[in-house]
Amino acid sequence: MDNQLTILKRDARGRVRSTAEARAEAVAEYRRSGLSASAFAKMAGIAPNTFWNWLHGCGLTQKRGSSKAASPPPTRFVQVAAPAPASCALLVRLPGGATVEVTDEWQAVLAARLIESLA
Repeated sequence: MDNQLTILKRDARGRVRSTAEARAEAVAEYRRSGLSASAFAKMAGIAPNTFWNWLHGCGLTQKRGSSKAASPPPTRFVQVAAPAPASCALLVRLPGGATVEVTDEWQAVLAARLIESLA
């Protein structure tokens, strides 16, 4: 495509009607442009939701709250059945060499949150 964007035709209700080739060309131009999707849609005269649907159809978007990226397995904790003596501490060794010493149950809650957020 030359450096000019083709004006997309609209029907009587103002909706953009385009062929699959025109949509693919617009998505390719968007990827080359370096603009955000909303900025590109505005510049091209395409409704942002319509353009998002085109991008989604090409596999370039994700629904909010979902992640296609491989996430690490959830952190699992095991409850110890035998009570530990009061003077006993739990040492948690984290990847990278850091250690966390847990001496009471409130620290255990904070340690669990810390480890979960690091995962």
